[in-house]
Amino acid sequence: MSNDEGLPGHHETEDLARDLSLFDITMIGIGAMIGAGIFVLTGLAAGQAGPGLVMAFAFNGFITIFTGMVYAELGSAIPEAGGGYLWVREALGRSQAFLAGWMSWFAHAVAGSLYTLGFGAFVHLLITDYFGVRLFQPIDLLVITVGPEKILAAFAGALFAYINFRGAKETGLAGNVVTLVKVTVIIILIAFGLGYIFGHPAEASGRFRPFLPRGFGGVFIAMGLTFIAFEGYEIIVQSGEEVVNPKKSVPKAVFYSMAIVVTIYMLVAIVLIGSVAVTSELFQLAQAGAAGGGHGAGNLPEIPSSMEDAAVWEILGHLGELGLARAAAQIMPFGTIIILVAGIFSTLSALNATTYSSTRVSFAMGRDHVLPDAFSEVHPEKRTPYIATALSGALIVFMAVVLPIEAVAAATDVMFLLLFLQVNYAAIVIRRRWGDQIDYGYVMPYFPYVPIIGILTKLALAVYLFNYSPLAWYGAIAWILVGVGIFFLYSQGRVRETEAREETRLITEERAPEDRGYQVLIPIANPNHAEQLVRVGSAVARRADGELLLTSVATVPEQTPLSEGRRYATRQRELLEDAMQYVPDDVPAHRTVTIGHDVAKSINNVAYQRDSDLVLLGWRGQRKRVSDYALGSIIDTVVEEAPCDVSVIKTSGTSLSRRVLVPTAGGSNAELAEHFAAAYAESGAEVTLFHAVTDGDVDGATSFLTDKRAALAEEGVDVDIAVEEGDDIAGTILDHARDGSFDSIVIGAAGEGILRRALFGEVPETVGAAFDGEVVMVRKHRPVQSAVKGFIRKWVGRGAKATHLAESRA
Repeated sequence: MSNDEGLPGHHETEDLARDLSLFDITMIGIGAMIGAGIFVLTGLAAGQAGPGLVMAFAFNGFITIFTGMVYAELGSAIPEAGGGYLWVREALGRSQAFLAGWMSWFAHAVAGSLYTLGFGAFVHLLITDYFGVRLFQPIDLLVITVGPEKILAAFAGALFAYINFRGAKETGLAGNVVTLVKVTVIIILIAFGLGYIFGHPAEASGRFRPFLPRGFGGVFIAMGLTFIAFEGYEIIVQSGEEVVNPKKSVPKAVFYSMAIVVTIYMLVAIVLIGSVAVTSELFQLAQAGAAGGGHGAGNLPEIPSSMEDAAVWEILGHLGELGLARAAAQIMPFGTIIILVAGIFSTLSALNATTYSSTRVSFAMGRDHVLPDAFSEVHPEKRTPYIATALSGALIVFMAVVLPIEAVAAATDVMFLLLFLQVNYAAIVIRRRWGDQIDYGYVMPYFPYVPIIGILTKLALAVYLFNYSPLAWYGAIAWILVGVGIFFLYSQGRVRETEAREETRLITEERAPEDRGYQVLIPIANPNHAEQLVRVGSAVARRADGELLLTSVATVPEQTPLSEGRRYATRQRELLEDAMQYVPDDVPAHRTVTIGHDVAKSINNVAYQRDSDLVLLGWRGQRKRVSDYALGSIIDTVVEEAPCDVSVIKTSGTSLSRRVLVPTAGGSNAELAEHFAAAYAESGAEVTLFHAVTDGDVDGATSFLTDKRAALAEEGVDVDIAVEEGDDIAGTILDHARDGSFDSIVIGAAGEGILRRALFGEVPETVGAAFDGEVVMVRKHRPVQSAVKGFIRKWVGRGAKATHLAESRA
């Protein structure tokens, strides 16, 4: 499969310009990672980990490399806008993909808001402390307070939304400039700091004792706080659709940026702890920060009453986002003002990267029709997703001005970690399902252990973050629940409508003069089974005062557009013409011929578009005991995904049903079977309701069936009842059917397991395979239960068949 085609089922409608080089996207990644982590969050993290901050950065780099390899592999193979959202969609389905995209969009937008606020704080401090300019006092507007920092933050958010609108090349150029400036400043800071440490080894080493003043728990919290700074590789793959030679450039950019950033972070931590002393000025500023309750003071140790007893890391924690800037005055000349200027550039470059990424995620979701189509609009001149850019920019500005950004920023880390869980699992599914079809530019080693380790480490860190900020988890859960609600109330319907239009094309349609409310959809594929299917479907439709819809699907090769598929439909028209002879005069019957790449999806699409109430399928009576399917690929897919009730008829049975046995034990599926039984009885068949007793309660079973018979009698339907004891339900049903010379068995689905691939349950399927006559298995549509089971199966159910990618393709 060529790279341009993407994964099976993925189709693009708009292309973005390829303007970004390896250097550009490496700078985008570095720009995203060297932002909040160093200039905004380093002080807070030092307050949690102490000198163990060096270890926290090293551990973050270690656990990130596993997911980084996943992103490098998938980013080289599928370099399209959307990144993790696209991969999760193809591997885990639309609902999981929506959740991934929803979390990613919000996480990047909140990160952007954090950077705008960092920018506002740095600029405000710079112009007040160094230029003596006093801006207006904070203004209370309803329930929020708007100060100079937030006005500056809003300006930065709007500015970089405009820069992103101008185009990827302009975006990359702006990011390159600010990234080079801040990296240069950081390197100078590191050089001065290391010079001091090497010149005063005794003093510097003493500041690293004790190395873990708050234990490993403090290290883990610091890792969680700064993890946002290690996800720049996720932004790199978002740019894949706009990169020149993405197969080579994307994985290289991932590894280059990670190597540079982890090294810089560790060196900054060493310098910050080892070359800074506690001065009276720093001590007073830290006391003021602690008294104000800012910077997460509730999770920081109290400052000692005496300056002599205070450690550097304790002071840094209470200085918060200004910790590095304040400490830099001791490390190098004009250190504070230089770090403030570099911090301004840093937050702007990180804002640039996160604005870019959040825009591309929402653009991909709009193109996938899970968000309104406006998100996928591409500007005719700039070739950028201008509406997605405007809306993402508005979201960034809104949250920066309105929301309590500290708590929401912590929730951002949680959502990034949860997103990476999905992506790691998606990588396993994609490699196993399509590994021999995708042209990879990079292949991760030690598959599948790398993504498995990525899942375990990200999950552990996400869970541990609850100890630091339960509110972060509550916020993340709230956002996820909002997303779930939007998906089921809005996106799911749009996805289904879009898929139906894209996957199934109506060729011909002949409608009966009369339309009725209840509709039985009967797909016809084999002319030898048409009479049996139409006979049963007509009986059910007649009882419900309904109609038939006979349909036949012409399959078109995957590489052939549906618009070219009319020549494949000649036989389908003939099949429906022959099947019409079996339709009774009192039941209206419509006919449609459709074309599609997948028969099962086409059948379900027709049922969805025509609002069918029942799909009636034919089955040859052979169970699949080796493959991943229970009754067959087409039947399994239709039964599991149909938007209505489903019945499967064993077509190797009789074409006439004079004596019909209906095993029943209550429940919605049994009620549907009883509806079929009444339809058979009204068509002249002798119907017997049957109960196989395994617990010895013959009287209870007899009473149950008697009530059923009485209820049907009130509707004018006469049936018999029978009860029989036995240890094996399926065997008891089969013995009674054979001994009684029954032609047909109608049986409702049993409560099948969530993971087991039994469509109707073990008993119905065993009866269906073993009985020589006609067997009709029915299942009531229960959308909530089906959605839950489908979700669980995607995560822990059957996996795709393993395929191994040749090393030569790496």
